[in-house]
Amino acid sequence: MRWILYILIFLALLVLAGFMFPREVTLERSVYITKPPQAVFPYVNNFRNFNDWSPWYQLDPNTQYEYSGPKEGLGAVMSWSSDNPNVGSGSQTITASEPDSLVRTDLDFGAQGVATAEFRLQPQGSGTNITWWFSSDMGGGPIARWMGLLVKKMVGGSYEQGLAKLKNLVESDTASPQPSEDIDNGSDDDLPGDVDDEMGAEPEGIESEMDNQTLEEEGEEVIEEDQ
Repeated sequence: MRWILYILIFLALLVLAGFMFPREVTLERSVYITKPPQAVFPYVNNFRNFNDWSPWYQLDPNTQYEYSGPKEGLGAVMSWSSDNPNVGSGSQTITASEPDSLVRTDLDFGAQGVATAEFRLQPQGSGTNITWWFSSDMGGGPIARWMGLLVKKMVGGSYEQGLAKLKNLVESDTASPQPSEDIDNGSDDDLPGDVDDEMGAEPEGIESEMDNQTLEEEGEEVIEEDQ
């Protein structure tokens, strides 16, 4: 029976230790990107760009995503649903957006709780130092606080992977801005009027000159025959 007493004492110690852990889980990860903040910002301010570098996208490519609200910035919402327990279901909403410097999101994981995340962009030389920050209240229970240790480790690792992917994406050639539809594509309609006129008139001028030359040659041949 003594071993049962030892187990009970051990469990009691685990419970007491749980109360010693912080109620709030907070962490941050950073990476330096060799592009200015204005090149990085669209990837964190628009949820439709999120899966291009998300550390969770490859866990279940069959995850269902829905977007609502504005396309980007304040009020934009992305929801997801997956049967994979490592992805689960939830949503995130942009609650603050400061151009080229900050994006704050509220995350709702349903029964698993809520959290807040931020992307903080700081110019550094010719590049950007971006920090991905996370905070979640695990509640007052000792078990939840123990879970906070696991959450901190898992989220921290995922953030490192995501920032590494974001860095590679932004710094790659494929991340170069694409020309907008309003950019001049060099169509003939944009050529100066006098150039168009000359190009349009040139064939006629050549044709007319060739016709005159042919008539002169034919005339000379007739004269020679008469002689």
